[in-house]
Amino acid sequence: MSRLSTRIVPAYAKLNLSLAVVARRPDGWHDIDSVLVPVDWHDLVGISVERAGADDVSLTVDGPAAAGVPTGDGNLTVRAAQALGALAGTPLAVRVWLCKVVPHGAGLGGGSADAAAVLRSGAARLEELGTPIHPDQLAAAALTVGSDVPALLSQSAQRVRGRGERLERLATPALHLVIASTRPSSTADTYAAVLPGEIRDDGRSERLAQLIASGQAPDPDLMGSALEAAACRANPALADALVRARHVVDGVTWHLTGSGGAVFTVTRRRDQAVRLAETMRAAGFNARACRTVG
Repeated sequence: MSRLSTRIVPAYAKLNLSLAVVARRPDGWHDIDSVLVPVDWHDLVGISVERAGADDVSLTVDGPAAAGVPTGDGNLTVRAAQALGALAGTPLAVRVWLCKVVPHGAGLGGGSADAAAVLRSGAARLEELGTPIHPDQLAAAALTVGSDVPALLSQSAQRVRGRGERLERLATPALHLVIASTRPSSTADTYAAVLPGEIRDDGRSERLAQLIASGQAPDPDLMGSALEAAACRANPALADALVRARHVVDGVTWHLTGSGGAVFTVTRRRDQAVRLAETMRAAGFNARACRTVG
């Protein structure tokens, strides 16, 4: 890809500070209520978009977390690039380079963030080419790519409801966190394992959104994912890894993000996060001190 025609942007991962599954939809999807924040653990996405005689999408993947990442239509960046062509209404040559750093299958939305970066940067390039895309059209296209993609378009904290299409932007204080990836978890398998009694609105996301919107630190009792029990049923190795992670340091409360398998905790200061991340890495976990962005 020519450096002159390529935009290279960070694709920030996300944490679900809280997540409840509130309904099972007739179409097979689930409605959720979640507080989502972008964090500074990110992939890099390079994209080149030009008009062409026929649609042509290519993807190159490298980076320390590239193992196991699909390179064809199973990759959300490819689907995002195809969605750009549909939005433009004209054939496009789209070249995507993806440097994977965010762990795969961690519940950190790495693939969704990558897709959102393709859509956001691709739309900016289309405007330069004389084909502006309305934000509502871009959000609708994002939902066809993946449920987390609309929330990650804006790179800001969001309260996310419905299947991912009902978004409320939140102003949040900067948070210092430690994120530790345990074992990869399948989102599809986790949702398939949700029991009827686990589908309910417990009100945590609403209370947490109100709390952080007022500039206060999040209450640990309001954080965590209602999908944890289902994720552990779907993947017993994840259940074992969570037990191990929670026994590394006494007094630290680890919360699952999304469908797993990463966990997170909030610290008061950056230096505390750095020391805890070092301890978790020494115990064999892919851990990082992070901060919220946006």
